[in-house]
Amino acid sequence: MSVAAKIISLGHTKPTRKISNQYFVEMGLDTSDEWIKERTGIHSRYFTNNEKASSDLGYEAAINCLDNANLKSSAIDLIIVATSTPDHNGFPSTACLIQEKLKCPNIPAFDISAACSGFVYALSTAEGFLATKKYSNILVIGVDCLSKITNMEDRGTCILFGDGAGAALLSQSDTIDEGILLSTINANGSLANILAVPKGGSKHPFNETIAKEKSHFIEMDGQSVFKQAIKLVVNEIKQSLLSVNLTPPDIDYLICHQANQRILDKICQNLSIPLEKSITNIHKFGNTSAASIPLAMSEFHNQTGFKKGDIIVLAGFGAGFTWGITIIKW
Repeated sequence: MSVAAKIISLGHTKPTRKISNQYFVEMGLDTSDEWIKERTGIHSRYFTNNEKASSDLGYEAAINCLDNANLKSSAIDLIIVATSTPDHNGFPSTACLIQEKLKCPNIPAFDISAACSGFVYALSTAEGFLATKKYSNILVIGVDCLSKITNMEDRGTCILFGDGAGAALLSQSDTIDEGILLSTINANGSLANILAVPKGGSKHPFNETIAKEKSHFIEMDGQSVFKQAIKLVVNEIKQSLLSVNLTPPDIDYLICHQANQRILDKICQNLSIPLEKSITNIHKFGNTSAASIPLAMSEFHNQTGFKKGDIIVLAGFGAGFTWGITIIKW
């Protein structure tokens, strides 16, 4: 008998330091609060301080998730962390650091690097592990501190990104008619250069020249990302829905990676989905990469709540170029 995976709990967290659009104006950038809102839909975002890292935010989201499930960390038997901003450049993994903070040793823990698609990649991976019937409760965390890898002098990127974390606890479903109905992940490496951190890795190890060039920060071709995201996500959603005998009107909630309000609106428009079905919080948190989908999902569930039978579509897209879809029946 096949095993379905379902989300039994959600959690999220954010840093305490709130950054308004005016912050960038006061830094001397050629921008304004109105310009940022109009182009991105972002009103504010949150930055970590120098003492906090991805493992700290991931741990906080995990605790929130476990508390919501009324479970202790000892119930977890696998941890998967989606992040592009690990605590360490190389190793150990952020998942292992969170495992230590949670005090649940002797279970597997590993990171996934798929940028803003990371959470849906991690959900797909967790679903596969649950299908083996060797795991009962898998903790999936999406966390990023993009403020640490953003050039604060680049108007095209620094206004977009924020820090945050979201978590989901996955378990086996009693029936294949609820939980994750389908998950699909994809990539096209020929588009790797449209969104990247070009230097500072093994190909171009960090040095003084790279520091002066600021080429160890995010670089993005915004127009290309905009076009690819809409085209790939809309097509993938349509094909994924067909695979489970659903159509766009069947969607109760669409939760896309919170990249830019214009992208989110265009995806809805191309799918003929009312904007009210799109769960968004980009205006408050900005683009939090792998954290954006679970953060939006958890916040909405806390405030409004998903109902049994709701069809929820998660859509991730980001650097790589990567993208993925998860269809859930709550």
